[in-house]
Amino acid sequence: MSEIVEWEDRQKSIAQIIEELKTFENQELVVVVTDDEGETFKTVKLVSKGFDGNKVYCALHI
Repeated sequence: MSEIVEWEDRQKSIAQIIEELKTFENQELVVVVTDDEGETFKTVKLVSKGFDGNKVYCALHI
């Protein structure tokens, strides 16, 4: 089993992400995501609200 790096095991709220995004001087930057430590990136195409039972979540579609 691989060792999990501290940042890989945490979750962020919408408010936390918005606060971080506000720190970028250029607010027109394209948002991308990676799940392989930066080897590849995919652009965010859509943001939606999802449901898992009674839990609501925010989904980024790539």
